[in-house]
Amino acid sequence: MNYKQIMLQALIAFCEDRGLDSTKIVALSGFSIAQLMNSRKFAITDQQIENLWKNIVELSKDKLIGLHFGATMQLAALNTVGQIIQTSSTVRDALLQVRSLMHFVTDLYSMEIDLSQKTCGITYHKNEGFDHLPTTQMQIGDFLIALTIYELKGLLLKNLKPSMVGLPNFDREHHLAYETILQCPARKSAHYIVEFPKEYLDFQIITANYEIQTLLINQINQLQNPKELSGSLSKRIFNYLITNSYLYSLSIEAVAGNFNVSVRTLQRKLKDEGASYLQIVEEVRKSLAIHYMRNSTSSVKEISTILGYAEPSAFVRAFKKWTRKTPTDYRTSCH
Repeated sequence: MNYKQIMLQALIAFCEDRGLDSTKIVALSGFSIAQLMNSRKFAITDQQIENLWKNIVELSKDKLIGLHFGATMQLAALNTVGQIIQTSSTVRDALLQVRSLMHFVTDLYSMEIDLSQKTCGITYHKNEGFDHLPTTQMQIGDFLIALTIYELKGLLLKNLKPSMVGLPNFDREHHLAYETILQCPARKSAHYIVEFPKEYLDFQIITANYEIQTLLINQINQLQNPKELSGSLSKRIFNYLITNSYLYSLSIEAVAGNFNVSVRTLQRKLKDEGASYLQIVEEVRKSLAIHYMRNSTSSVKEISTILGYAEPSAFVRAFKKWTRKTPTDYRTSCH
């Protein structure tokens, strides 16, 4: 499996989701979509990838697009996550697995795990020989930081809050954006680093809902673009939430940050389409709840947790409002 190719394919899909012309971006970068999709003859040079990142940054007008991409990459990286889940029992095990897989994903960085008395730091060191690829180096570093945080949250089924994130290219102008996307304090540092309490290392990672993760990635296209939402932005936000909701819910601040607008602007644009953020979240939960109850064997408690409900009883009440049946009765009626 070519993880680098998978990542680039996911990057192009991410660009399309943000309304960018992916065909134009790829052509400007010196290769074609066909080359990118060809699994047997995938041959794109480092310079072409550098051109790709430069064009994406320029056309999106978003210097933090690597962070945004990392925050949405989980599903595209699920083949790797599936392997980690099936061979690990704790966060410590999972991180060691990730470190051993790093060279499959990128040659630009090496991953180290640094322990102190109270904290664990995941550090990404730049490898030598890639200074001629500055844009790729920066965006991939940002990508790795965001991906690490979001995947750790997913593996724990908890809203993990790192103690600190360090970024070599930290820019005070984007300080609020960093903290909105990464959901923790950010500062300038010599290397890319995510620091979190050491106690997390011994936490058990999820295993039971791997079925749900696989189910969602295999059928994600069937759930996108719901008929209940008519506006273009409303559907884009719905699709974004769907592809990021297999492990936890996202705040309006995180979504606005991903679409590179303020919360107020996002709310105003949705209002113009006759929709609201809460309405879209409700539609996402409804779609996923019905999908999981119909197609998986996961328990009501597991599904309610994945959808962000504090108690299964709250999920049951919502499900009855949507379908006029309890989740258990609904599942029985489908089989």
